[in-house]
Amino acid sequence: MKTLHIVRHGKALQDYRFIQDSDRPLIEKGIMNNEAMAKQLLTRYSVPDLIFSSHAARALQTAYIFARVMVYPYDRIQINERLYLDGEKETYRILESLPDEVQSVMIVGHNPDVTFVANTYAGRGIEPIPTSGVVTINFTTNRWREIGKSNATVKRINKTLCESLFF
Repeated sequence: MKTLHIVRHGKALQDYRFIQDSDRPLIEKGIMNNEAMAKQLLTRYSVPDLIFSSHAARALQTAYIFARVMVYPYDRIQINERLYLDGEKETYRILESLPDEVQSVMIVGHNPDVTFVANTYAGRGIEPIPTSGVVTINFTTNRWREIGKSNATVKRINKTLCESLFF
């Protein structure tokens, strides 16, 4: 079985007239929500074998928060600039090129790309993934190149699981 965790970056600074979009940092709410979501994910799954992240500040900060909570080495986060502007295609390329020894992967990116990817593999309509949202898809195959052909089980970790937290 292969596992894909799709994570949308946390809530970021909205007023960015004076900085590039890719440089927008997380706000406090985004940081707290990411921590809560990472803890929820860790109660259900083991630490991913690989984490890929967009280079945008808000996505990279999100990846670092998930890594810290899940005790994943920061220096093993693979930063990929293509996940920023071409996230959907790049995610498919990443997944198809993974060695089969890798069992689980986390992709940290942006909407609408993360939602498109989730819908492609889920085979049904997933509503737009909110900031700090996580969709986990388990595939009944042992080969990454076959994930599009396998049956998938979808688990969504969202606000309702962490309602008492900071949403």
